[in-house]
Amino acid sequence: MKPGTTLLAAMAFCAIAAVCTAQPRNSAEPPPIAPAPEGTRAPVVGSPPAALPAAAGVAIDAASEPRPSRWRASLDRLDTDLRLRLLAPSDPRGHWLAAQFDLTDIESKVRNLASARVDAPDNRLYLASLAFACMQPTRPQLPACAAVDRLADWAIRDAGNGVPTFLLGFRALERGQANAAVAYVDEAAAVPRYDDYWSEGPQQWWSYLRPLAVDVDPAAKAKAAATYALEQDLGWTGALHLLCADPRGRTEPVRAACAKLGTAMGERAATFALRRAGARIAEIDAADAKSRAAAQAQAASILEASARCTAAQPDFEAAFESPDSRVRTRGIDEFDAWVSTQAKDGEVTACEREVAAARRR
Repeated sequence: MKPGTTLLAAMAFCAIAAVCTAQPRNSAEPPPIAPAPEGTRAPVVGSPPAALPAAAGVAIDAASEPRPSRWRASLDRLDTDLRLRLLAPSDPRGHWLAAQFDLTDIESKVRNLASARVDAPDNRLYLASLAFACMQPTRPQLPACAAVDRLADWAIRDAGNGVPTFLLGFRALERGQANAAVAYVDEAAAVPRYDDYWSEGPQQWWSYLRPLAVDVDPAAKAKAAATYALEQDLGWTGALHLLCADPRGRTEPVRAACAKLGTAMGERAATFALRRAGARIAEIDAADAKSRAAAQAQAASILEASARCTAAQPDFEAAFESPDSRVRTRGIDEFDAWVSTQAKDGEVTACEREVAAARRR
């Protein structure tokens, strides 16, 4: 299994049924669709996209096949070491990484992300992560979230990104401001890009782990970086579902705006998860059979593109598990290049370049 290819396979099947609710946690099986929040309805399931080419299906099946790791004991030791080190992070990256371990302590999570945001004000991953965390309701509101409207802060500082803008639309709808919600979604549908900065997560882990002075093989560090990165949750899925997929309380202007937003996300988002979600929203909110068929064709095209990426990517995990140190070193170097390119260009663009390079070889 290649780091990242399990994600592609799982997200592919997840997106056929509904807007995905969370990033899969390095599992060979697609994650179950989480129940909708209390008082809401589950997403509507539409027609499946066209069948994948046989080669694409083989690539997904191969990527999803679980393999035992020779580094299991090393990974366990490394995890214990990391959790101890990150109890007292000393720099923005350390605070962001520590927040990824704060799965049940929202107060600690927000405190760490706020520290990362303040100490590295130009880092858009930290900006987005704090905004996502502050969307989680708490009573009373946490000080770091009450001091600044973190979602508006993200939208202002990241002009041209439709993700914080449609999240502002969700919040307006939650507040009963339907006209404002439509305006935000219309604005989001017209922007040039959609990015939650998920693609930058692997580099955050790898740049921390690679030089870390611990008695662990570098291949185990690379495997750990890939695994931790896949556990990074998507912060926008629940809001997008309630805004654009839940039929209860949704007005016709909201539906029409969401249809435009979904098509635009399917075309211009930086990650395959965002693109799949966009195509699914476009299908759910389609005004007629022609629009619905176009959305389904878009979904099939996105799924095929992600499968081509899976097939073209080097098999990092096989390299990490190799008994030959030269093979492991080459795999580590390829992984380093991949996470750097993905962080710089986004998952979709990085994959397109990987596919093009594979065709030239």
